[in-house]
Amino acid sequence: MKDAIRVLNNPFWINGLEAGKVHQRLHDDHDGTHAGTLNVLIGPDGDCHTWNDGQPGQSLRFRVPVLGGGMSPRVRNALMMLAFAIKLDNEDYPQRSEDLE
Repeated sequence: MKDAIRVLNNPFWINGLEAGKVHQRLHDDHDGTHAGTLNVLIGPDGDCHTWNDGQPGQSLRFRVPVLGGGMSPRVRNALMMLAFAIKLDNEDYPQRSEDLE
């Protein structure tokens, strides 16, 4: 629990995550519909955006604290970790491109 609190309480950037790249993962129980993606985008300003399916125009934005005016710094940090987890799962367990369309 101490490690989780330490990560959530301190803003950071994870080496290997690209700003402006959508990290997308199809959920496990799509039952052949190939619908239901979770998307996380790290903006060039470090803000994190998330949305399900569709385009990022419907995204929820969690800003960097202090200068960015973020009121949910722990949520922003958790989304940064989620983007990294999606990146690693996509590398270790690739999904077919048609699954993500």
